[in-house]
Amino acid sequence: MNYFHSVFLILATSIICMGQESTTRNYLLSVEPDVSMEITGKTNVSSFDCQFTQSESSTLTFTTKIFKQLTPVNHSGIDFKVNCFDCGISLMNKEFKELLEEDQFPNISMKILSMHIFKDPDSGQLKGVGNTLMSIAGQTREETIEYQVETISEDNFKIIGFKTLDITQYGITPPKKMMGMVKVNKNITVDFNFTVINSPLE
Repeated sequence: MNYFHSVFLILATSIICMGQESTTRNYLLSVEPDVSMEITGKTNVSSFDCQFTQSESSTLTFTTKIFKQLTPVNHSGIDFKVNCFDCGISLMNKEFKELLEEDQFPNISMKILSMHIFKDPDSGQLKGVGNTLMSIAGQTREETIEYQVETISEDNFKIIGFKTLDITQYGITPPKKMMGMVKVNKNITVDFNFTVINSPLE
């Protein structure tokens, strides 16, 4: 039995064995400063890399059915304050906030709608897939995300992945600078690394 198969059994079995197959489990989904959320993008001459610098947490409730199929979950959602992203230099911070229209829409919001965690039959790695609601610049869309699952202990884990988004689908027009010579690419990449910690409710 290889390592990834073993940790999948530990994670899935430890949760399922605490009750019936459809047992509901309560978790905290935590955001750590400078680790959990990063947004990168490009212009025709350079790139930008902006890290979320604050701690946040949210509640996440799901049943053990997520280990069998894509299943709806109950997530309270997370607001990422645009003002709390650090792109390394003040000018880039200013342009990042302008790009995401921070003066009108101060938050990027994310809410997980469904999850499925499984062992990939080819690599043997733990993986996940799900749907989320993303709100950027006042526009909300449902997005599909894929991620790796990294176990921390028997009942706690991380979900790690990235999603490429087309900002024009959120009503954002990629800006042009220096009389049109510098153009921002319409695609940005959102890297995420969330910690999911068991949190039984009284």
